Amino acid sequence: MGAPPRGGEVSRSGLDDLVTFNRWLCLTRLRAAGAVIVFTLGLRWLGAGNISAARAFAVCAGLFAVSGIGLSWRGLMRAPRLLFYLQSFADLAAITVGLGVSVHGFEALLFRSIYALTIVPASLISVPSGLAMATAATLGHEVLLMYEHGVALATLCSVESLVPPFLFFLLAQQCFFYGAHLKGKNTALASLAERLEDSRQRLVAEAHTSAALLEVSRTLSSTLEAPELLARVNSTTRQQLGADWGATFLVDAERGTFRLVAVTDAGAAPGELGRLESPMSSWTPLGCLAAQPVVVLAGAEAERTPGLGASGGPLSTMILAALYHERVLAGCLAVGFRNLPAPEREQAVELLSGIAQHATIVLRNARLLEEVRLASAMKSEFVGAVSHELRSPLNVMLGYLEMTLEGAFGPVTPEQVHALRRTREQSMALLEMITALLDMNRLEAGRLPVQRARVSVAQLLEEICQQVPESWRRPEVQLRRAIAPDLPGIETDAGKLKTVVRNLLHNACKFTERGHVTLGAGLTPEGDLAITVADTGCGIPPDAIQYVFDMFRQVPGSGGGGVGLGLHLVRRLLNVLGGTVSVASAVGEGTCFTVTLPLATLSALRLGRRAPAPLAPPPDAA
Repeated sequence: MGAPPRGGEVSRSGLDDLVTFNRWLCLTRLRAAGAVIVFTLGLRWLGAGNISAARAFAVCAGLFAVSGIGLSWRGLMRAPRLLFYLQSFADLAAITVGLGVSVHGFEALLFRSIYALTIVPASLISVPSGLAMATAATLGHEVLLMYEHGVALATLCSVESLVPPFLFFLLAQQCFFYGAHLKGKNTALASLAERLEDSRQRLVAEAHTSAALLEVSRTLSSTLEAPELLARVNSTTRQQLGADWGATFLVDAERGTFRLVAVTDAGAAPGELGRLESPMSSWTPLGCLAAQPVVVLAGAEAERTPGLGASGGPLSTMILAALYHERVLAGCLAVGFRNLPAPEREQAVELLSGIAQHATIVLRNARLLEEVRLASAMKSEFVGAVSHELRSPLNVMLGYLEMTLEGAFGPVTPEQVHALRRTREQSMALLEMITALLDMNRLEAGRLPVQRARVSVAQLLEEICQQVPESWRRPEVQLRRAIAPDLPGIETDAGKLKTVVRNLLHNACKFTERGHVTLGAGLTPEGDLAITVADTGCGIPPDAIQYVFDMFRQVPGSGGGGVGLGLHLVRRLLNVLGGTVSVASAVGEGTCFTVTLPLATLSALRLGRRAPAPLAPPPDAA
C-alpha cells in the first residue's frame, strides 16, 4: 500500500517495467503499514476512536510479510504481472479484514478512504486493472457495511453504501487521465531516447573526425616553412585517411597551370617536383574543383590522375579536395584507394574536406609569413639606408651650428645666439630619434653584437651624469645621485648599458617641469644590481603603464615629443643584456624606472669585502 509514485517514476516503468513497479509497491507497503501502526498508537494515546490496536497490528504484520515475500522471492519477480495482481489482492484483502476486525461504526466508514491506496496504482497501470480494483474495493466496502448493519435493501441504498463507491470510481477515472498522460510521456521519452542514441552515434563519429582534424591541425601548424609544410600536408593527409596514395597540387590561376609539389613515395624532392607545370585544361577535374570543394573519381578517371607512377598499383577511387585562396582555386589534395567500400566513402570525403580547410589556413599563413618576412627585410633595409642618409647631413649641420655659435664666421647677436641654440637643440633631438631608429633596426636585424667586459657601475653612472646635455632639463630641475658605495663590478656591454640609462634619464627630464631627477644604484636583497631613475614629474596613468614599453606608443596628451622608441629600446637592450626593467608611477607625483641586472660574479664579496648597502628608494621619488 502507499501513495502512488511520482509521474516521472511511472513514466519510466509502467507496464513495460512491472518489475520496478512491483518493487516500489513492496517498499511503499512497508512504509504504509508502519504509518498505520504509528497512527493507531497516536489515537490510542489521545483516547480517540474505538480501534482494536492488537488486531490492526496483526493485519500490518501480515502486510510486512507480503512485502518480504515479494522482495525476496525471485520466482515471483520473474512473473511481474502475476506478482502485481497478487499484491493488489493481498492489499485489498488486508484492508477489508483489517477494517472488519479492528474498527466499527463511524470510524470504520471514515477509514474506507484507505481503499484508494489500492485503486490508484492499479489505475495508473491500465484502465481494466483500475476498474477491477475499484469494483473489488466497492465489494469489500459493501461486505463490511452488510456485516455491520445486516443484509437489507435499505442498507444497499443508503448514503453510506453509495458514496464511497462513487468516490472510488471517480478516483479511478482521474487516475486514468494521469496514466494516459504518463504513457504519452513515456512514449515521447522513448522516442527521445532513440534520437539521443542516434545523436550519440553521430557524435562518436564526429568526435573521431574532430580528433583526427585536431591531430592534423597540430601537425600542420608545427611548421610554416613552405617546402617542409607541403610534404607534411601530403603525408599527414594520407596517414589520417589510410589512403594508398596521396599528392598535393598547386594551381596558378593567372597562368592557367598546375604543378605537382608533393607525392607519396616519390624519389624526387618537392622542389624538383614543382618545376614541371601542366595546363589546367589537360586535367578536367581541376575545372570541377573551381566550382565544388570535393570531387570523387572512380575507375578510368581515377587512373588518369597525374603523378600515379608512385602509387604501387591500380587505384579504384580517387578523392580530390580543393584548396582556395581568397575564393580562387589555389590547389588540391588528392588521395587514392585501391579499395574503398561505399559506407566508408562518405566519412573519407568529410575528413578530407576538413583536412583541406586546415591545410588552406596553414598554407595561407605560410604565404603571409613569407610576405611578412619580405616586408620586414625591405623595411629594415629602407630604415637603415634612410637613417644613414639623414644622419650624415645632420651631423654637418650640427658642426656648422657649433662653429657659428663659437664665432668662427663672425660675431652673432644675442638674439641670433638664442635662435641658433634652439636650432641646435631641435637638431640634437632629431639626431637622437634617427640614432634610435638605427639601433632598433640593428636589433631587429641581429646586427647589434654584445661586447661584454668588466664595468665599474659607479664610474659608468658618474660619466653618464656628467655627459647629460644641459638642453635635456629645465633650470628648475635638479639632477641628483643616490649611488650606494662599494658597488661591485659587472660583466656587461658598457655602451648598451649607457644607452639604457641615458634613455631613462632623458625620458625623466622630458616629463619633469620642476623638482628633481634622481639616478640611483644599489643591490637588491637577491644580490642583483638595480639602477633606478626617479623623477617628480607628471607621472604615468595606470592604464598607460601596460604599453609604455611598446614600440611607437606614447601616453596620449603627454606632450613629450619623439617617436616613442626610447623606452622600447630600453627593454630590447635589457633583453640582450639579460636584465629587466619595471616602472612604478603615480599621476602628479612622479615615476620611478628600475633596471635589474644579474651580477656575473660576486667573488670579491664572498672573500670578505664589506657588502654594499642594499638599494634604498631615492629620496622624494615615486
